[in-house]
Amino acid sequence: MIDELREYVACPGRADRLHRRFAELTFELWEEMGLDVRGFWNVVDDPGRIVYLVRFPSVEAARTHWTHFSTDPRWLAIKAATEQDGPLIESINVTYLSAPDYAAS
Repeated sequence: MIDELREYVACPGRADRLHRRFAELTFELWEEMGLDVRGFWNVVDDPGRIVYLVRFPSVEAARTHWTHFSTDPRWLAIKAATEQDGPLIESINVTYLSAPDYAAS
């Protein structure tokens, strides 16, 4: 198993809309898709930075999931509806994590 740490940086002035999209639309779709969200946070001093952790069997499984997600018609409709006035996300950073043997849980 691996954990994928994802950090989203909202476009200036768009953080509230990005948070609303996660809360009202994206989480429900992820649940339907079986995404294993382990935690979800925003940076205390910067609500425009959203960080979350998801679990996958492997890096390849993570990449496959996001490829399918990015072309899912439900996601494309959500993205189009919420980005009529422009994009919400400035950047996405992805880091794959695995626990060393001495710290595996």
